[in-house]
Amino acid sequence: MSQKTVIERVDVQGAHIYLGMADDGSPMYSNDGNRVMQWLCDAWRFRFNANRSNRYIINKNKEKKPLSEHPDTRTVKTMRVECPWIAAVPTYVIQSPDRIENTQWFAAIARRKTNITHHRKAGRMPSFLSRKHDDHTFACWYNNGQNALFQQVNRNHGIVTIKGQNPKDYRDHGTRFTIRIHIRVSQPIRPYTGIRVNWTKRTLVFTNTPLPIKREQTGMAVGVDVGVAHAAAQSNGMFLDLPKTKLAKIDREIRRRQRAMARKANLSGKTRRQYVRDGVSQRYARERAKVADLYAKKHRIITDCYQKYTTGLVRDFEIVCVEALQTANMTRKATPKPDPNTPGHYLSNGQSRKRGLNRSMRNNALGMLRSMLEYKTKLEDTCTLVQVNPAYTSQTCFQCKHIDPRNRESQAAFQCVNCGHEDNADTNAALNILEAGLQHLASTDGAWHGISVQDMLNTLRGQHATLPCEPQHA
Repeated sequence: MSQKTVIERVDVQGAHIYLGMADDGSPMYSNDGNRVMQWLCDAWRFRFNANRSNRYIINKNKEKKPLSEHPDTRTVKTMRVECPWIAAVPTYVIQSPDRIENTQWFAAIARRKTNITHHRKAGRMPSFLSRKHDDHTFACWYNNGQNALFQQVNRNHGIVTIKGQNPKDYRDHGTRFTIRIHIRVSQPIRPYTGIRVNWTKRTLVFTNTPLPIKREQTGMAVGVDVGVAHAAAQSNGMFLDLPKTKLAKIDREIRRRQRAMARKANLSGKTRRQYVRDGVSQRYARERAKVADLYAKKHRIITDCYQKYTTGLVRDFEIVCVEALQTANMTRKATPKPDPNTPGHYLSNGQSRKRGLNRSMRNNALGMLRSMLEYKTKLEDTCTLVQVNPAYTSQTCFQCKHIDPRNRESQAAFQCVNCGHEDNADTNAALNILEAGLQHLASTDGAWHGISVQDMLNTLRGQHATLPCEPQHA
């Protein structure tokens, strides 16, 4: 969990900070906030890349290939002596890249293993940070109040102070200094373990410890069916709909700018890949940056809706049942159908319709709701998350349990061909999910309780087999 704030300005109090040696050999000092922040970002990236230079990757021949031809094995103490320009960097700033780089690297390895297990592209391994292409950032540990202290000034403003001191031989302009980062806040700052400054975007993020959701015992259970028409449908008849009008407007703007980017690449007479490799124009770069901003805005809107919705589920219900959807498998391309009469040609396989469905499922981020519920229910002992096998939940009549694809006349209408029961299709599926989840908790569905994602093939036996990622609170 984190809280993002906006940086308004930065100033330095106390001594002028030693920034290293100039070209003529004279020491450089500064108390300019902008220059000091850029100096901290450069020092943080320098230490991060030094740690990253010791990593290696394994090629196709199972050989270890180092990322750098000259690994940097120096400690922080040695680096301060050999590189005077980082000698005055606060300790909790220059030490933070060690843990962050290590976590990022091994998280990428775990993510690649998971992608390979689910037959997806492994993805790229993280590389070095670039001064030109990556945002200028740095982190500082809080360490029980040792540094990165936050002080509330008034209702909407606060100050984060980072303290340090100049090295022994360079104290002509003072010894101790304090960097004061003035931020704009919109809510009380919760307890945090560190801060992360993005000087390119002028933001400061507090890394918070997740807190349990305040709730009372309700004794209620709910089934949730995620879909395309409705982002989520509950077994009690309620629906969650994303702001489709706003998202559609963002999508149209993204496509318009992408067409403009394509025209600029075509006018160059090169392929798109070659055009990007040789260096794009300033207009192309501006369009690309704007597209990235629009994608980020769209992601923030969807995340905000799901965060509020899942918090409400955990607060109001003690048992939440959801589908264990494999979204990567659901959004795969349709299998090609070769034409037996015409070699080299293919028959229609419905890929055009599947492309639109895949786009809708990706826009609704079907897996995000479940992932949020997973970590929120772990923080709350009185709320249980049950993940149900999604097979046939949308084709099964909740009244007579008859399974037939014809039961679902359309996206919204459900009418059983056996008993004539009518209901909203998503609500009927949510009722089936709730019943399967309660049966699993009562151990009457014949499925044993799985303990990890790796046990997927075993736990998917049976109509109502379930797949919890980790043991949940019963």
